[in-house]
Amino acid sequence: MIRWIAFSALLVWASLLSAQESLKFQGHLLIGGCAAQVHGDGISGFNKLGATAGIGLDVWRGDGDRRWSWDILYTQKGSRRVPNPKAGDYNTWRYRFTYLDLPVVRTWHFDTDWWFGLGLQPSVLLAGEEDFYQNGFTELTYVDLRPWDIGGVVSAGISWGEHFGLEARLGQSLLPISEQPEQPIQRFDNFMMNMAVQFAVRWSMGEG
Repeated sequence: MIRWIAFSALLVWASLLSAQESLKFQGHLLIGGCAAQVHGDGISGFNKLGATAGIGLDVWRGDGDRRWSWDILYTQKGSRRVPNPKAGDYNTWRYRFTYLDLPVVRTWHFDTDWWFGLGLQPSVLLAGEEDFYQNGFTELTYVDLRPWDIGGVVSAGISWGEHFGLEARLGQSLLPISEQPEQPIQRFDNFMMNMAVQFAVRWSMGEG
């Protein structure tokens, strides 16, 4: 993970130093929610809701229509099986995977106050939990998660005023977060990969 941070910083600084204008910086706070699912757990749908929040920094040269953005985000991912009482199905369970996301995103800003971004998102696992019997979350027993996740991220947002905006992000694991089981079992029939949609309010500070 340290190598990834050093490499991404070197890449960004190289692109910035290739221009002649002085560097500009703008910090921001992000607070919002996350809807997530997990490939490989035998269910689908963005049914696991969680929180996301963190801080970030935008760096650019010139008029700011192209920027680099670094973030540190606390994000609750995972999955949840939704019961179907009308069909006599009352079975429900949840996974909650809490990560520290460290995305590096290249963003393009337009005159209409919209922006669009693409990037890579390494993540550090803070906690892996399960709730199979509606007794609250406990430590994982079915799955052995890797301590990290490497994903891609697509973002889009709109600004209003000088300091506020709304942002949406779609993140997807590029590598499995667990080994594929030798024999598929209930709630774990393949290697697992995170997928999450994040919505956040952005409060920008400093030069815009």
